[in-house]
Amino acid sequence: MRFFAYVLLAAAAVAGCGETAAPTLPPDVGRDAGIDLDGGIDAGDGSVDDGGILDGGPDGGHPDGGPDGGSSWCNTSTLCPACPDMDALCDEDTPCATGEVCLLTGCDDFSRCFVTGGGGCQDNDDCGNPAYECNLSIARCLRREPGCDDSNDCVAGFACEGNTCMDRRVPCETGSDCPHGFACRVLADDQRFCRRVTRPCDANIDCQTLGVVCGDVEGDGPMECMAPFDPNQPDRVSCENSQCLSPVSPVCELTEEGTQAVCGKFGLCISAADCAGGFECRDLWGDGRRECVLLGGSCADSSECPPREVCASPRIGGSPSCVSGATM
Repeated sequence: MRFFAYVLLAAAAVAGCGETAAPTLPPDVGRDAGIDLDGGIDAGDGSVDDGGILDGGPDGGHPDGGPDGGSSWCNTSTLCPACPDMDALCDEDTPCATGEVCLLTGCDDFSRCFVTGGGGCQDNDDCGNPAYECNLSIARCLRREPGCDDSNDCVAGFACEGNTCMDRRVPCETGSDCPHGFACRVLADDQRFCRRVTRPCDANIDCQTLGVVCGDVEGDGPMECMAPFDPNQPDRVSCENSQCLSPVSPVCELTEEGTQAVCGKFGLCISAADCAGGFECRDLWGDGRRECVLLGGSCADSSECPPREVCASPRIGGSPSCVSGATM
């Protein structure tokens, strides 16, 4: 069984960049290729967003009160708290529509279609990245070839490692299951995993589904999503490291729920000089954004971790290690 589970994970990792996993669909399942299953695309980084924070709160328990919602037709899991829409399921005989990719959900061996690609467009100039072209039939930028240049080319929860989108969906039930810099989020009802918050952005709308705002945390020019000090203020402004004056707590640190920042020890940095004593400044995600972490650790970056784990600073403390989140 362990070998079979690993095979499924590996298939999902490859599928994140455009190939198709092959589950067995339940009988009498149909598919409407015109359904928008994922709630649109986050234009901030090109990666796909399936939704955002549900009314249940940022940690996003399923609204029906349990992992299976009380009326499951499949075996749910921490990663897949509700059975996917039957009309969204896919396999080799039921392929996805243009601009979508077939990925394992975490509910049994079922896959569904996830939106992939870049933002909306009217012509190729709107796509910006020469690796993309404007597909006029769906008015959206799509990658010309399989693979990826960075994690912005991958479906949400996947990371670009060695030109392949790898599955980094860390299952969670609450924010305490996620490492520093991540928040537990529910996407499209049937996906719940730790989302990295400090991702690239151009405006607040790019960070809306994370429940935070866009700002220049380290003061180095590039913008990223980050929480404000007070999430209840009408005009929220991103926390900036320049506001953290104590040498013990010198950087903007996300709280467990991921929608508020405090001055702490775990946060974005330019160099080790920005961090507290005993910390170093490292890029664990491979996108050029470095963060303060304790010296040492058992991993250099997430490419050294198994699928559905990330190299990060555990919420309970300690140097970077492969974090697996809640038990599936």
